[in-house]
Amino acid sequence: MKVLVKVASLLFLLGFTATVVDARFDPSSFITQFLPNAEANNYYVKSTTNGCCDNCRCTISISPMCKCADIGETCHPSCKSCFCDIPTFPGLCQCIDVTNFCYELCNSSETKAH
Repeated sequence: MKVLVKVASLLFLLGFTATVVDARFDPSSFITQFLPNAEANNYYVKSTTNGCCDNCRCTISISPMCKCADIGETCHPSCKSCFCDIPTFPGLCQCIDVTNFCYELCNSSETKAH
């Protein structure tokens, strides 16, 4: 019985740590957007000027989960995880990052609403 409890606890901890492996300090992360910058009287703002997306899809939830569905020869510069289909020429690439916002439209300066 003790072995079963230990195995269950181990599986729970492994599952929990697998979801928070990417827990590094990033000044553009969600929580640090609200922390004051010590050098100025402003707040960190997530920069979206390097990325753009014409086909953004978000979940309807309190904290939206958004993904750009654009497919092209490359991913935008802000993409952290770019998946490319190598056998095709030119390669078809899609950014598989999940964010809580949509990037600006590629062919417009207006931000696409969630």
